[in-house]
Amino acid sequence: MTAPTAIVAEDEATLRHQLVEQLGQLWPEVEIVGEATDGVQALRLLDERRPDILFLDIEMPGATGLEVA
Repeated sequence: MTAPTAIVAEDEATLRHQLVEQLGQLWPEVEIVGEATDGVQALRLLDERRPDILFLDIEMPGATGLEVA
């Protein structure tokens, strides 16, 4: 069975890094295949990487997390 893949989208760098770090500690099997700093980048990564899971900030430039979802 392959590891689940995820993208983390958060425009605040500190929060994004904290979430990636916490995910690594709490769910070591998950592979973070991309990090986005805005909604447009999140959509591009979603199309390119096709992750199993998205962790989306609600308020981001370009497109909100809800719009990305």
